Amino acid sequence: MSPFGLLLLASLAAPPSEREALKRAMADDPSGAWPRGTGHVVLAWPGARLDQKGYHEPGGSFSPSPGSFGLQIQIRDANGQLTATSDSLPLDKLRQRWVAGPGIETTAPSYRATWSVGGPQQFTLKLEPKLAPGERLFLVVASAGPAGGPIRTLTRKGDLLRVNDRWEIVPVPGATNIQMFGEPEDGWAQAWVESPAKGPWTVTVTDHQPQPESPLPASFKSPVLDLPDPRFRDSLNAQILHLRMGLTGAETRPGEPVNYPLPWLRDGAYTVSALAMTGDLETAKILARRFAEHDFFGGFGPEADAPGLALWALEEVAGRLRDPDFDRWLWPHAVRKAEYIRRMVETTAPIREIVAGPIVPSHRKDPNIDLVCDPARDALIIGRMDHHRPLLYVNAVSYRGWVAASALAQRMDDGTRAGEWSGLATKLREAWWRAFETKERDNERTGIVGLWPSAVAADQPARYRSALREPEFSKRPLWTYFNIAGAHQWLLLGDRGPVWKTLEYFWANQASPGLYSFWEGEGEENTFGLWENIRGWVKPPYVTPHYWAASEMLALQLDMLAYAGDQGLVVGAGVPDEWAKKPMKVSGIATKLGIVAWTWDGRRLAVTLDGKPAQARPGPAFRSAAR
Repeated sequence: MSPFGLLLLASLAAPPSEREALKRAMADDPSGAWPRGTGHVVLAWPGARLDQKGYHEPGGSFSPSPGSFGLQIQIRDANGQLTATSDSLPLDKLRQRWVAGPGIETTAPSYRATWSVGGPQQFTLKLEPKLAPGERLFLVVASAGPAGGPIRTLTRKGDLLRVNDRWEIVPVPGATNIQMFGEPEDGWAQAWVESPAKGPWTVTVTDHQPQPESPLPASFKSPVLDLPDPRFRDSLNAQILHLRMGLTGAETRPGEPVNYPLPWLRDGAYTVSALAMTGDLETAKILARRFAEHDFFGGFGPEADAPGLALWALEEVAGRLRDPDFDRWLWPHAVRKAEYIRRMVETTAPIREIVAGPIVPSHRKDPNIDLVCDPARDALIIGRMDHHRPLLYVNAVSYRGWVAASALAQRMDDGTRAGEWSGLATKLREAWWRAFETKERDNERTGIVGLWPSAVAADQPARYRSALREPEFSKRPLWTYFNIAGAHQWLLLGDRGPVWKTLEYFWANQASPGLYSFWEGEGEENTFGLWENIRGWVKPPYVTPHYWAASEMLALQLDMLAYAGDQGLVVGAGVPDEWAKKPMKVSGIATKLGIVAWTWDGRRLAVTLDGKPAQARPGPAFRSAAR
């Protein structure tokens, strides 16, 4: 038999993946109560391991862990006939929001469901029926779900259900009519638990598999906002929750962690910086360790933007911490990274590095997967990033890296290095501007970096403006973090129009409505194939949530309220004119100058820095209202 024939026989003999098994089951029973498969978000304790992360889909369907099982809410008539499920209800009939707990509240025509995290190993569902006469409400334990898997064992002891010898489901009080269906041997067993007609009804889902404790603090600080448009507050708070729930151990993730089971320096640098801006410095400090101790990590191998981005993110943390012990610990790592940037700027030969850690499977055979940069040219780094050479992006973040290293050197009383790195940054900026007048300015990455986060173009903002693209959303964007970062450039140029056009688009086009989650790409970008082992998320339209996008949104919104610029503190740069007609209060924004709070009474702006009265440059809405 030919080799092809042997391969074909082997593929026919191989058991189907769990994804394929679910697809076949759905095809055999098209009208079945299957998972929605859209708009999932992670619901988890910050720093929980991957196998402790719950997945929630619109309507209130839930899986407590990737590859576990699904919990679906079902509405049946008086005869037990299925009329709707949490997965079949139209999105326009649902309302979702984040609530304290943290948790997700879903309001549907027949119920209100709130899933919350009670710790790294427990989830709680509060189910409040709103039944019409003759309607009955069930919670169904099934194999398929947002992140389901085969149910191999399903047992009942009183009102307690035990699934796969790991999970316990306890409905208390008042659960009635618990029914068991199917044979666990085929992995498709089910249990139905009918809720009492009147609520609320509480269900706890507990993981009894031993797990290490999360390395991250359970509590955290975040800004407090009282603004005329509640969407602004809800979006900002949602980004914090998305970022914290995506953290796995003491590692960041680029996007939801089944699709991205690895840390990635570029996306993670934005996450660390954004969390530091919220004042969550304890979490940012713990996350910073990987960025200091490792020069390269990520699914595309060693990329040339890594040293600069790491230095920027680390200084965003250190500059706010103001902790001499942290500075001393960070110093040797910063020196190493700053000198690595010098090496890239001066190299006459390609630089290659071996990176410990996962590589995206589709790129593992790339012969240049270990390439950092080609020989320097015109005093610029010819560095690899995203599989090509975005010259102005790589050199902008490298400029920022030297600026960050110089700031740390000043605090370390190393005037020699501070002056040297500052001088090198100035020369790199000059070379950057020379290259700006070439076709390199047309790379879309040029328009996401010049003012935020690098400030390489801050000396000539009007000139940089010519590289920016007005927001245009005639079709769904793929790289949402590019769009949001582009809006950040417009903010720092003083043009609020493109900023609010971008916000309005993303708020109107959330991946999970009401939860302010955003996306990346089409299908399973950079997948490691782990969803193939799960009974859920069978036809991904994109990766969601995406944490670079969440970080960009969070940083943009915070800077719209207050940021420390070259000329001092700026307050309300993104506040629209109509807001200035009403009182506003903002507190808890962490800048390098201190913690900012401000109030506006309709005529007067009062600003404090670390609790003391401070001067600030007001945004245009305040200046117009005061005239």
